[in-house]
Amino acid sequence: MEKHPKLIHYFKSHFNARLVLIFLFNGIVPVLLISLTTYPFWFRTMRSKELTFTYSRISTINQALDSLTTDIEQNITHIFSNEDIRSYLKEDYDEITVEGHKKHVLIENFLKSISNYGEFACSYTIIDRYNRIYTNGSNINRLQSFHSPLCESVKLASPGTYYTERNLYSTDSEKALTYGRVLKEEGEILAVILVDISPELLHSILGDYDGNNYQVFIANPNNELIYTNAVHLLSKPEIMEHLLSAQGTTVILENERYEMAHASSLLTNYHTYVLVPHTYIYKDSGNIRVLFVIILILVFMQTIAFSRIISKSLSRKILLIKNELLRFITTREKSVFHHKNNDELKEISDGIVYLENEIDKMLEEIQANAEKQRRLELQTLQQQLNPHMIYNALNTITQLASLQGVKNIEEVSLAFTRMLKLVSKNTENFVTLRQEIGFIKDYISIKKYNNFQNLTLQCDVAAPLMELPVLKLLLQPFIENCIKHGFRNFEEDGIIFLYAYLEEEQLHIIIEDNGSGIRNDQIEQILNLSCQTEEDYSNIGIRSCIERLRLQYGNRCTFSIDSDGQSFTRISLSYPVKEDPHASDASRR
Repeated sequence: MEKHPKLIHYFKSHFNARLVLIFLFNGIVPVLLISLTTYPFWFRTMRSKELTFTYSRISTINQALDSLTTDIEQNITHIFSNEDIRSYLKEDYDEITVEGHKKHVLIENFLKSISNYGEFACSYTIIDRYNRIYTNGSNINRLQSFHSPLCESVKLASPGTYYTERNLYSTDSEKALTYGRVLKEEGEILAVILVDISPELLHSILGDYDGNNYQVFIANPNNELIYTNAVHLLSKPEIMEHLLSAQGTTVILENERYEMAHASSLLTNYHTYVLVPHTYIYKDSGNIRVLFVIILILVFMQTIAFSRIISKSLSRKILLIKNELLRFITTREKSVFHHKNNDELKEISDGIVYLENEIDKMLEEIQANAEKQRRLELQTLQQQLNPHMIYNALNTITQLASLQGVKNIEEVSLAFTRMLKLVSKNTENFVTLRQEIGFIKDYISIKKYNNFQNLTLQCDVAAPLMELPVLKLLLQPFIENCIKHGFRNFEEDGIIFLYAYLEEEQLHIIIEDNGSGIRNDQIEQILNLSCQTEEDYSNIGIRSCIERLRLQYGNRCTFSIDSDGQSFTRISLSYPVKEDPHASDASRR
């Protein structure tokens, strides 16, 4: 579930990807629709052609069987209509005698001669009631007798013709079709005639169906299976039961589906069934499916290549404009566009250049206004600080005059004088870190007498850092906050630590005290620059310092307050030292 929103977001945020997706959709969907709508038609057409071809072959098979049966019937008629043969079959002559041998040879020669009458050659065998066998070449029938099972089946056949399949010695790997009739006279059976249709002759009749792809079943008028070119584990009655009980044209034999075509001959009433495996019928449709997949892959690849070329040609200028715009946002360098055509993209690029110029003007105005604001805030801070400090200094002098000696009064007076000098005479925004720390020391000298507390400032600042610029009166409100909040009701000596170090052209200043700390809600109240309530007026100085840092350095400065609420308060700030040329001027002074 999480991948889909990411994928959707990717396409929403990439014009090139959306363009490729549109080309793919417009290129592949029509091909899929056309294929899905035409494939059923192709399949029905192939199935219809397959069945049409099958039925035409069945008609050819039945015509061949009719012709063969007609030829056999004519030959049998010639045999039975021959008076000599009929008379010889009635006599109980001995074949060993010369006269009997002549009669036997005459009948066999006649059989050999009639086998060439018709279009197809078959072997003819006559077995009379005296078990004399006459044949034109069937060795297997010489083992038969007038009362053998095969002859008995022929005698019992209704309506008079018997059909069966059996192996011949010469071709025992394939089945031959045997056609049986009886010769009667005055209701008495004189002989049984057997006509063996060789497998080669059947192959010529079946033609293209003599293969593995087609299964041919031939049944007699009683729907008894007499011939098949297929090998099944099912018995003949079971096969015929499946063929006769089939619903429609689909037959299932041994768990395989077949398409069935059925027809009957006109003269002999043979029933011919041809089964075509579904896998064979669907072979062409499978080839079409493979062809369809290949075409789809080619269309897909061609669409991707085409869409990539088109999308790149269309989106190249748009991406150029986007990159130039991003470069301006990150580096503030003006974009340079080179468009030869005066089209819509040229108008957009000209508009972006115009907006960049306007943004530069606005930024210059904002910077000038910010400078003015800083100066006004400094003046306001000085106006707030001067009366307050003067009042405290005078009050301290009054108290010292009544309680202590002249030395303390002199210390406070000198400190106050130095503070007034820095505030009133130095009108620059920046002073050196040395000057700022000196101002803080003078401020602490006055506050320790004002609060009647022993306050000490401990500095750990390297000498080269003392000449670095700092915003004037930036640190004093933080010192005041330490004294006011950290040492309120504090009975021990108050110590304020001030550290400074330089790291990657960023000056870090840390102010920490050993006082009682401040609560987290008070820290949030101090850092809340939008607070305007009267009770938070004492925090205005710190907020002003934080705002001055942000106005001067933007996101390149940092500020934080940390306290456990019991034993310390730590204020940390940092800003780049290479910022304002006035800072170097202040350092030289």
